[in-house]
Amino acid sequence: MGLFPIFADHQSLIMKKSLLYFLCFFFSFQITMAQQNALVPQSSKAVYFDVSPPLRDMLQLTPALVDKSWKDGVVRNYFLNKEDQQPQPGSEKDPGIQHHFGFLPGDTTIINNDGLANVSGYVPPDTYGEAGPDHYFQVVNCSYAIYNKSGFKIFGPYGNSSIWTGMPNNENSGDAVVLYDEAANRWIFTQFSLPVGGFYQMIAVSMTPDPTGPWYRWQYQFSSMPDYPKFGVWQDAYYMSSNNFMGGWVGNGAFAYDRNAMLAGDPDALRIAFNLSPGSDGFITLYPSDCDGALPPAGTPNYFGFIKTGTPQSFGIYEFHADFANPSSSTFGNKLVLPVNSFTRTVPGIPQLGTTTRLEMLDDRLMYRLQYRGFNGYQAMVVNHTVDGASSNSGVRWYEFRKTTGAWSVYQQSTYAPDNNCRWMGSIAMDTAGSIGLAYSISSPTMFPSIRYTGRHKSDPLNQMTIAEKTIVNGGGCQTGSWSGRSRWGDYSGMSVDPAAPTTFWFTTEYYSLTSGSNWQTRIASFTFDNVFSAFTSGAPSLLCQGDSSQLNINAYGGSGNFTYSWSSIPAGFSSTQKDPKVFPTASIKYIAAISDGVTTIHDTVAITLNNPPVSFAGNDTTVCDWLTVMEIDGTAENYKAISWFTSGDGLFGSKTELSTTYTFGPADKAKGSVDLTLFAFAKNPCIGKVLSTRHVAISPCTGLENLIMNTTAISIKPNPAHDQAILVIQGNIKSASTVTITGMDGKTLLTFPLGPVSRQMEKQINLAGFSKGIYMVQLKSADITLKGQLVVQ
Repeated sequence: MGLFPIFADHQSLIMKKSLLYFLCFFFSFQITMAQQNALVPQSSKAVYFDVSPPLRDMLQLTPALVDKSWKDGVVRNYFLNKEDQQPQPGSEKDPGIQHHFGFLPGDTTIINNDGLANVSGYVPPDTYGEAGPDHYFQVVNCSYAIYNKSGFKIFGPYGNSSIWTGMPNNENSGDAVVLYDEAANRWIFTQFSLPVGGFYQMIAVSMTPDPTGPWYRWQYQFSSMPDYPKFGVWQDAYYMSSNNFMGGWVGNGAFAYDRNAMLAGDPDALRIAFNLSPGSDGFITLYPSDCDGALPPAGTPNYFGFIKTGTPQSFGIYEFHADFANPSSSTFGNKLVLPVNSFTRTVPGIPQLGTTTRLEMLDDRLMYRLQYRGFNGYQAMVVNHTVDGASSNSGVRWYEFRKTTGAWSVYQQSTYAPDNNCRWMGSIAMDTAGSIGLAYSISSPTMFPSIRYTGRHKSDPLNQMTIAEKTIVNGGGCQTGSWSGRSRWGDYSGMSVDPAAPTTFWFTTEYYSLTSGSNWQTRIASFTFDNVFSAFTSGAPSLLCQGDSSQLNINAYGGSGNFTYSWSSIPAGFSSTQKDPKVFPTASIKYIAAISDGVTTIHDTVAITLNNPPVSFAGNDTTVCDWLTVMEIDGTAENYKAISWFTSGDGLFGSKTELSTTYTFGPADKAKGSVDLTLFAFAKNPCIGKVLSTRHVAISPCTGLENLIMNTTAISIKPNPAHDQAILVIQGNIKSASTVTITGMDGKTLLTFPLGPVSRQMEKQINLAGFSKGIYMVQLKSADITLKGQLVVQ
């Protein structure tokens, strides 16, 4: 939160700091223990709960000048080991800087008006806001205001603590966050409360979509100060991160608050917490993912992200699995480290027109939010932070991460630094069309700090902001104030997507209308890229089983508004002029859509993956002598996710889940004189079910040798599956010459060779060079016998 108020009562300051030092000592043992058990989940309930009257009917606290200077000795919101994480200047080169502006014309802003101003004396402003279906809710430090969608303020500004009026330990301490839960049509409002002698997080969940109505209210206690709290909406919980302080940085917190219980107004809504040791993974701040649009499937963990600024640089993702039924089973871990383009943090502050005072960038962490959105066939997250733009300027490094069926990966990344101006304090989000909006502060020696935005469409060239940069407001002055030798400029800004108009972005951050030490102003603006011709396509489902169908869809925006469509495919063979055709692919395929507005034609591609049903072959029926104890078996299968052997008797398999294994006959097998060995192959998703193949094994006492030899004559191949070489094994008594033929499943003969008579056993090596992967039929034919088998080449 903002650390430097304009006024301070020095006697109050001394008393509060003395109390704080006492608290540091009192809680030091608890903190040490928490760090030693950093990844052990801890669960707790609220220390207080109630239900408020409608907010519009409650007594409201009017924002006023405040004394919060005592926090300067407790919460620095910067880190003494910053230099340790700082690469040496010039040691890292950013290979992905965008040195040019976007080339597509952008829309004008829709709403563009001033928000809250510095009425309480905080520096810097902690500016955030969120759009709901009918309102825009802005919060800055310890004050909030509610606006309608036309940009008119209809409620406030009031002190944040007004929402918890009547609750104990309720101080207006700030660092508030407001979120809108689209799936539940509810608001979440939260800030910490720091009365002398305690640390609390106040959380309120609206009972209706109207933020001026009644709220459920909770108060949770902490053993250290949960500074810089950031929240994210998820399907099972409201997740929170914090930078924890107790006279200094003591690590990070990760928390999950039971969403279902809070939406129901349960006083016992559980909190699950993990405490992370400071600097353990090279980061100082991490954020939970915050979902826009449809919630992820049940069981999906929340993804906590962080940026490691030291060498080598990387983006890290933790998975938080919250188990409210059995909290001790909750986990925080499964860390994934993704290498990112290198960058440096060497800009010596942001220059401004009219002053030599340089502004701080807060470039040691990600900027809020880590936004999550699910799409057809993949999940996406976007986030940004400030880096060196390579010309003594700063740029905005942004990322899009994607996840399909595997792990998260970097889908695209770039540093937006199109000229010599400095850009920083950004926020980024993705709308339902897959378009990205990025807004930020901009300044230079010839420019007062101002606010601009850019963006890109889903189908635009990767790693580029393609929308021409637009100005929200030009600053009218600079910030000249300095506190404790520092000139802080914001802790974060706020970008959200309108749930009622899901291709509209809302952004809020600070600027100065006149030069002053600390008299900042905030701005609220909304914008969309709808009028810029763009389109994206999808296929549902994108993963099919043989014989299933997929529905192709095109969503087109902007341009003339009159669209024509043309579909083709790779491999060729499909064409359609329908907007949303239904397709029945017979193999994996890419569908290409050409969308025209009469002036411009753009293209997008949908990939459909086809899985075939499984096939299995347990082997040919055979006869063995009853003195045989163990029999080798080799099955073959394709298009399966798992296999399993079953017996009709009482014998045992060496391994039931391997194609090549052994079978040990049981007493009942021998007594019956036969056994059936069945190989099941289970379908890959999205195919369902299983197929089976049964091999009948007769068990003979081996009397009548001539008949036995004829009955037990067989061929086998080892190894099977094979790669470059295989050995054909012929067992039995074959009196005449024979021919071996290997054919593919399409009936084409790939190899033929002769064999002479066989007495008991013969082995023949086969060269498989030139054979593609697949299943082949092997046939041995003589004048008096025909034997068949299968060969699998991998």
